[in-house]
Amino acid sequence: MTQPKFVLISGCSSGFGFRAAREVARRGHRVFAGFRDPTGRNADRAQALTRFARDGGLHLETLKLDVDDEASVANAVEHVLARSEGRLDTLVNTAAYSVMGPLEACRPEQLLDELNTNVVGALRLFRAVLPQMRAQGRGRILQVTSGLGRAAVPFMGPYGISAWAQECFAEVLSYEAGAFGVDVGILEPGAYHTDLGGPAVKPVGDEDRLAVYEPQLIAFAETLQATDQPKGDPEEVARAVADAVEAETIPLRTVIGESARELVRLRTESTTGEFKAAIIDKTGLAPFQTGGPRSGGAKRGG
Repeated sequence: MTQPKFVLISGCSSGFGFRAAREVARRGHRVFAGFRDPTGRNADRAQALTRFARDGGLHLETLKLDVDDEASVANAVEHVLARSEGRLDTLVNTAAYSVMGPLEACRPEQLLDELNTNVVGALRLFRAVLPQMRAQGRGRILQVTSGLGRAAVPFMGPYGISAWAQECFAEVLSYEAGAFGVDVGILEPGAYHTDLGGPAVKPVGDEDRLAVYEPQLIAFAETLQATDQPKGDPEEVARAVADAVEAETIPLRTVIGESARELVRLRTESTTGEFKAAIIDKTGLAPFQTGGPRSGGAKRGG
């Protein structure tokens, strides 16, 4: 086994963060699992991790870490350093939630709130850990995004916007922090079912505008259901996180799961037109691509 590392993981109330905390601790590392509200709404999950660590004799501690609150982030990192011999080897940022639905029906304040958590929250964490990592002359930052971080898909735009921004943040940081011995890696999971639901999903909020898209949304849902695309085991993501914590070197991007690999393959190997045609076909939206106004039922575009 590699030398035990001190690892801070955000977003541990979600399926990926929760599982990553267990897997990294199971491998013998000292894990600090961040929850927005570990004694309130996240208490059950925080207590579950505490029991898991106690039963397995593992080094895993839960703590309050709200990425929307700069003071909370600063306090969490200060607590970790006080408990870790003044050392922080790895930050794993999984804290995020998703707003899903047609972009037109996404209220501006919804997008601003999502970006504050998913993107500005990542910046708060990066700013909090980098001074210590620079002082150490080493460290690792792992940003969990999504296959949607490299490909635009209908009705997933608000979340995709934040994932693209997270990818930009992390890639820029890989250059800037790399000069100080800090590695940065981006982990891009695909579609997974988790018993904790993964990132919290919130629907777009403008119901009047959402109703306009009802036929497309029905076709979208029916097509995805009919394809019956297999969802991978979410523990695959936890193992990928733990592998990235332990690896001597890491690539800038690691794609996790078949659905993400297929999406990234389409994006990288297709022309823009080919990619758009493939996405339209896979999402059941071909009958609605008429390029002009319609009256009555949907027509298939030529």
